[in-house]
Amino acid sequence: MVKLETIINDVIFIAFRDIDRLKEIGITENSGHFLLKGYDQLGLWLEHPGIIIHHMEDNKGRPMPPDKHDKEEIDAIFMVQWNNISTLMHYPNRKGFDFPADLKMKIGFKVKRNTNE
Repeated sequence: MVKLETIINDVIFIAFRDIDRLKEIGITENSGHFLLKGYDQLGLWLEHPGIIIHHMEDNKGRPMPPDKHDKEEIDAIFMVQWNNISTLMHYPNRKGFDFPADLKMKIGFKVKRNTNE
């Protein structure tokens, strides 16, 4: 059995029950591969594949010519509610999908005991 906390920061396959619930944030495919960033009582937190904002106006709100347009890529994490998950798949030991434990973020505290006591 796989526990979710052991595959955080791995790439997983996920199939969605209702893709319409994710279209507003640019997720339009019924399934795909995503980096698992965490989970809670509401669902899974996944890394968004990319949000791009097109800046087509100047700081006063006036349209700029096309050669002055600018694109900004924004990192984002989104949540998929448990009831919108059809299936999950993890790839243990597959290069590029299952990252070694020493590269994963460690969360929590370690108590260092004094050995001189």
